[in-house]
Amino acid sequence: MAEGRRQKQPWRQVQGPWTRGGTQKAYYRFLAELALNHPRTKLWHVHMGGRAKWARGRFKRPYILTLHGTDIKENYWQDEHHAQLKADVDLARHVFYTTPELREKAERARPDAEYMPQAMDLSILPEWTPAARPRVFFPSRWDAQKGGDGLLETAAQVVSAVGNRADVVGLDWGNRASEAAGLGVTLMPKMDLRGYVAELARAHVAVGQTAGILSVSELQAMAIGVPLVFPDPVEGYPQGEDMGAIVVARQDAGAAVLEALADPHMTSESTGGPAYVRRHHDPAGMIERLEAVYADVSEQSEKEESA
Repeated sequence: MAEGRRQKQPWRQVQGPWTRGGTQKAYYRFLAELALNHPRTKLWHVHMGGRAKWARGRFKRPYILTLHGTDIKENYWQDEHHAQLKADVDLARHVFYTTPELREKAERARPDAEYMPQAMDLSILPEWTPAARPRVFFPSRWDAQKGGDGLLETAAQVVSAVGNRADVVGLDWGNRASEAAGLGVTLMPKMDLRGYVAELARAHVAVGQTAGILSVSELQAMAIGVPLVFPDPVEGYPQGEDMGAIVVARQDAGAAVLEALADPHMTSESTGGPAYVRRHHDPAGMIERLEAVYADVSEQSEKEESA
């Protein structure tokens, strides 16, 4: 949205109540914003499956759907959620998904689903300013979606490898955070976005989730310049020098962290995380594709209405 505004696109954003605390007040604000924007809207772009029902109801317009993870990996295939998710996917005029590991399930649900990498707002990221004492940061939350057992095994391995040579830190977030603390990870309270990226910028090395993908927090670390150890990436990411991270087998993560800590700045230069994020996740390069899809959907909808 920020990049669209910079490029003079007439787009508006309506925040769902789930992003504003899920209160009754947030829900009524959501409805008011939909009502205000509906008359001058040709189409909606809905983010997250399970949230498009309103785009087919009182505020009906053709809509595009972006699938973000749990919606298509899990919820779509569960009896209690399937009907809602299937309707959202089937009735969307176009479907995107944001990470490579979603491809198989996204295409099973919708054969024409298209990969559109997660866009990153690079303007909010601070300069890399490593703390005085070496710090290893686990930026993902501690739960099954981020690797579960594998993430905790990796944390134990990293704590053992670095010993007292570095602080190993993460967020007090996720239903297995207490287990991470028990392994020796120092947990910081959840914080607002700017506070979080400021803490991330103090890390010497970051360790990615073990679900095999780069989520926003890993990409933020890379964009800042923090060397990222990326265990077991799934198929669909670039190979070799273009990866922008230290790609290792999961069992080698501790050794990779130790090696990166020896010279984080040199490691950052050699991996090229910021350049990788700019190449693949800078929204400036995505606007043209979105604009083309929006135009196609609008044109087709107008033809159907006039038929």
